Amino acid sequence: MNKKRTSFIYILFLLINFSFAAEIAVAPLSIFDNEGKSIPVTENPADKIYNTLEQNWFEGLIHFTQIQENIYGIPSTVIEANKICATENKEYILYGYIKNNETNWYADIKLYSAQEKKIIQEFFASDDAAHYDRMLEDITKKIITGIGELSGTNPEYLDNKRFRSAEARIPLYSFYWTPIDNKWSPKILGIAGVTTGIEFYPPLPQITLRQIKFGFSTGLNLSWCCAINHKETYPLFLNTVSISCPFYIHLCFNERNSIYTGIGLGYEIELLKIRPKYEGEQFLYQNILSLEASIGYDFKINEIINFHTGLAFNFHLNPDKCISIKPDLGLSFRIFKEKQ
Repeated sequence: MNKKRTSFIYILFLLINFSFAAEIAVAPLSIFDNEGKSIPVTENPADKIYNTLEQNWFEGLIHFTQIQENIYGIPSTVIEANKICATENKEYILYGYIKNNETNWYADIKLYSAQEKKIIQEFFASDDAAHYDRMLEDITKKIITGIGELSGTNPEYLDNKRFRSAEARIPLYSFYWTPIDNKWSPKILGIAGVTTGIEFYPPLPQITLRQIKFGFSTGLNLSWCCAINHKETYPLFLNTVSISCPFYIHLCFNERNSIYTGIGLGYEIELLKIRPKYEGEQFLYQNILSLEASIGYDFKINEIINFHTGLAFNFHLNPDKCISIKPDLGLSFRIFKEKQ
């Protein structure tokens, strides 16, 4: 797989997701001997862990703050850790202790989740009494690896289970909407149509944050719709052909359920045949450039077929400034998936 080919797109996607960054607090650590007495060390472990974490990018998905001992003291229980998270509005906190028993150093540091109300990761390290710095370096590396797995940015994890394969799908949706403006609402019975095209998921590392997987895709959509007149008005028949190139962001809550939002540019050709009262039949057409946005829900029926429902918003950029909202419903079919 050519990872260089996808690096630019990957960086762009990560910048989009920067606003979703989780907050992790680093609390001061208790350092004591066999008798429970506080002992001095050559380097403050909380400072070391915080500074090292700050130097790691974690793709912009994690923000770190350091908790000062003179404000909350040193947390040693889940209750104290949860209190700091609630007060500081943090989703996670690192806390724990380092113990020296004259012959060995032993470190036990926990990662607590305020949302789940439990310890979700625990890190251990030990070394002989002459190698405090080496023990601290070891526990720090383990914490970086653990937070990398939490954010979905751990290199080994990304290269294997969390690297999304390239995938292509064909959508097939139908939609129906009715104009509500004063000009067309009295004349048009309703507008119905179908959309198809192709949607492509590029091969990118799978970003996971707060147990939600982020996916990205782009597509080329082709739509056709038609409309007829109300019985009370003069005969008309409207045909519209449009093409659009959207970009989508998907939020996958589990293997089957996901929502998405998308935006892109579109181009339409409207063909209108009318026969006003006391006049001959007329053929009219216009070209329209539009900005298209969409939101929707996808349900994975099986490995090939997804059920889809959504809303498409179409903003005409020509002088009439028309806005349409189109509910749609349909299926999408996977036609290709790259093997890992």
